[in-house]
Amino acid sequence: MIELRTLGVLDLRGPADVNCRAVLQQPKRLALLAFLATASPKRFHRRDSLLGTFWPALDQDRARAALRRSLYFLRTALGAEVIVGRGEEEVGIGDGVLTADVTTFTEALAADDPERALGIYAGDLLDGFFIAGAPEFERWLDRERTHLRGLAARAAWTLADRAADVRDAGDAGDAETAVRFGRRAAALEPDEETATRRLMALLDRVGDRSAALRAYDDLARRLQADYETEPAAETRELADAICVRIDRGATARPAVTIPVSVDTVAVFPFTIRGDPQLAYLADGMVDLLTKQLDGAGALRAVDRRALLGHLAREGWRDDSPAEAAAIARQFGAGLSVLGTITAAGGRLHAQATVLDENGAAAGAAQASAHGETELFGMVDELARQLLASHSSGPGARLSRLAALTTESLPALKAYLRGEADLRGGRYFDAMESLQRAVAADPSFALAYYRLAAAAAGSAMPELAREVADAGYAHRDRLSGHDRLLLDAQRAWLHGAVAEAEAHYGTITGTHPDDVEAWFLLGDLLFHSNPLRGRSATEARGPFERAVELERDHVSSLVHLSRIAALENRSDDAESLALRALAASPDADQALSLRAFIAALRDDRADQAAVAAELQKARAITVAVAFSDVALYADNLDHAERLARGFIQAARSDEMRALCHLLLAHVSLASGDEPAAWRELDAAERLNPVAGLEIRALFGALPFTELPREGIEALRDTLAAWDPDTAPVSGFLIFAMHNGLHAHLRLYLLTLLEARLDDTDAAERWAGELSQLPAPPDGAALASHLTRAARAQVAWSRSDPATALAELEAGQSEAWFQLTVASPFYSQACERFLRAELLVALGRTEEAAGWYRSIAERSPYEIIYRAPARARMRAMAGSGRR
Repeated sequence: MIELRTLGVLDLRGPADVNCRAVLQQPKRLALLAFLATASPKRFHRRDSLLGTFWPALDQDRARAALRRSLYFLRTALGAEVIVGRGEEEVGIGDGVLTADVTTFTEALAADDPERALGIYAGDLLDGFFIAGAPEFERWLDRERTHLRGLAARAAWTLADRAADVRDAGDAGDAETAVRFGRRAAALEPDEETATRRLMALLDRVGDRSAALRAYDDLARRLQADYETEPAAETRELADAICVRIDRGATARPAVTIPVSVDTVAVFPFTIRGDPQLAYLADGMVDLLTKQLDGAGALRAVDRRALLGHLAREGWRDDSPAEAAAIARQFGAGLSVLGTITAAGGRLHAQATVLDENGAAAGAAQASAHGETELFGMVDELARQLLASHSSGPGARLSRLAALTTESLPALKAYLRGEADLRGGRYFDAMESLQRAVAADPSFALAYYRLAAAAAGSAMPELAREVADAGYAHRDRLSGHDRLLLDAQRAWLHGAVAEAEAHYGTITGTHPDDVEAWFLLGDLLFHSNPLRGRSATEARGPFERAVELERDHVSSLVHLSRIAALENRSDDAESLALRALAASPDADQALSLRAFIAALRDDRADQAAVAAELQKARAITVAVAFSDVALYADNLDHAERLARGFIQAARSDEMRALCHLLLAHVSLASGDEPAAWRELDAAERLNPVAGLEIRALFGALPFTELPREGIEALRDTLAAWDPDTAPVSGFLIFAMHNGLHAHLRLYLLTLLEARLDDTDAAERWAGELSQLPAPPDGAALASHLTRAARAQVAWSRSDPATALAELEAGQSEAWFQLTVASPFYSQACERFLRAELLVALGRTEEAAGWYRSIAERSPYEIIYRAPARARMRAMAGSGRR
């Protein structure tokens, strides 16, 4: 089945024999396919109508020729059965060969499943898509976008009303659900004032009247900015009625009682001195500063209409800090802002003080302007300084620094939002905000630094390196301490692990309260130590220090839970994972954490529930969940069930092949070698290249029981295979081997011949490998494979010293996400061999370190875990350790 996605993200996916990429690169032909697949109702289309829609500027003959070429192209790329005809003059999409998300979206609505429909609706139809010279297509696209957006909005309103109805029946927990879907519905209809009124009414109904007034203020500002008008009388009356209900609900507090938060601020009217004509700025500064502070990172501002209304009703004229703090607490604000504007000599001078919940000064700001024409710049500067003073605690040092190293308030606000998402483990959301920050201020070094961290956390190492390099160009704007952070990050991203570790050691030694540096030191040790024969558990100390300084440091808690599992402290592992989940329940890793917890508990019901959710998750979430379950929780039964579930949900042959490869590793690690070979056969049918390479790797392992004739058959198949025929893969996991299949073939042939004790043949293949040019993107792995092949030849000649020297010279410090995702980048085979060589040389203490760390970083390493443990038991039993 070919899958066409047109809602929000434009994508076309299909089996390996379908050339989806070619279609995606032809906009008009892609538009034709989308039109045929998504036009409602589904039907055959007359060729004449298609000519007018797509080629109106051509004469009849040329237009018909263009249509014929386009249909031929689509049939050739996707399969003859995709585009079918009815008679000579009508064409359409064949049954059962292509599915479109628009169709599944409308089917879900027809089945009265609005929640499923909203899960499918990821954005506007063909969002951002355009083809020139086809105005009729553009008109159709506008109509369909509007229609589908309206359907999505109605689905969201349905869910919001249902949740509100449940709440009215006594379940207060559904208020959050009602508001979430109500906000989405209103966002889908931003130009509909009726949608804002409906959202206000919903918020009023569930009791969040302050939020209802904020929705009104947002509408009023938008209408004024875009159309120079104000909300309709009906909308104003609703806002006034909500204000009345707030007043009647309590004389001293808003209708909704909420906990006091240090991330909520109330901006009070400023005192104006020196010029009575500036009196409008008393309340005006409330509006201006509230707008600038609200939404900066985790900071939220009390709705200015609700606050000003309350002050007016109470007749507040006192600007004492204690009184302001008391009123702010009534609105849930743990911070308040009092200020003064003084006019003198044609200049305006503003001073503002941030108060904590008890009225004590917690920060200050000041700014000046040459008259009212520079008022907005003065407000921006005040906001920037106030945001710097708001950031508190050791974990917020970078936020304070950011406020002082950019003069762009939009850049700072975007940075703070990204920083909040990053600390909460929401890496993809963080990337979006931080990209806005560097766009607003291209010299914002700290924003580049955090964007690189977010990209690395999202498994995008190339982007992370590119961004880190861009930030490095602006490092002179930072202190020596923060330049070291950038230098360490850049070194690690480029593979210089020892240099990065030295930098982090310097930072934690001179700044022992730097949460960021402690976490990053732990992260580096956790991911890099196994490649150095040291255990990932050495990272425990730095991670624990980070959590001491910032109790809910999500990423540190996640890594500490994995370390506890590696140390067989299952109860601690579960407790730490639960803490991470509670600290950020919407983190990118939340679902994989739940899978990890279910595996630790061996709870079949929880495992089944999480597995069902994982089938709809991002690929990286699926990969992390499988790795956590197989590698750290060491629950191979659960890992097998996850992989089998992924096969059923996989949308491509390559994804299914990957699942079978992982199942092969699980089977071999579980001691069921026949099952492992069956899984490899299944993988090879779906992806012949990857299947053959992993079969050869398994055949070369010293602990598999493949008979000699089986190894010889593998060798002969591999020797006869032409790697130049290997297709270029666009699938992330297999794409990292593009251009390297010739190197992998010679490397694997060396290993197979060595296992067959044909050292001359092994040496011959290794020699060919050393002469093979390396592709630029895979030079590090090619070099490592060459050294590893030579080491294998030396070991087969009973020369462990030479073999060890080759491995030590060929060690590659690849970016850790490559080593996690590839059995060859992981260097697991060579690390196991290295331990064997050290034993042969009598260096058992060193060997133990390599054995112990063999299954601490990649799920592809689990096949070495049992043999490594057996070797360690043998060493202990013989008294050599």
